[in-house]
Amino acid sequence: MKAARIALTVLAGAMLYGGSVHAQNYSADLAPIERRDPHPGSAALAAVGNVLFVPVRVSLAAVGGVLGGLTGWLTAGNTNAAHDIWSLPPFDGQQYLQPEMMYGQEPLMIGTLEYRMHVTQP
Repeated sequence: MKAARIALTVLAGAMLYGGSVHAQNYSADLAPIERRDPHPGSAALAAVGNVLFVPVRVSLAAVGGVLGGLTGWLTAGNTNAAHDIWSLPPFDGQQYLQPEMMYGQEPLMIGTLEYRMHVTQP
């Protein structure tokens, strides 16, 4: 019984090690990771902003999901009608703020609308 437990532990360790080796080999084939300058003000502002932004966006996405599903159901399963509701700007878009958005490097996308914020210095 003890030998089986040891064998299973060694086997599990070997499987985990093999997975990490595969992941390292896979990432070596990709482009090197770029270094970036730290922006602690933008990171803190994004974190604090997400306290308010995420609940609003998640609730809007939930309302959009329900309205789109109801529209699809009331139109006898027409998925195009449901997708038309789901792609409206209040319901579609990014669900959280990132530090790169705070200094204008990346836009905040809500539906097809694009906002470039310049809240902090790059």
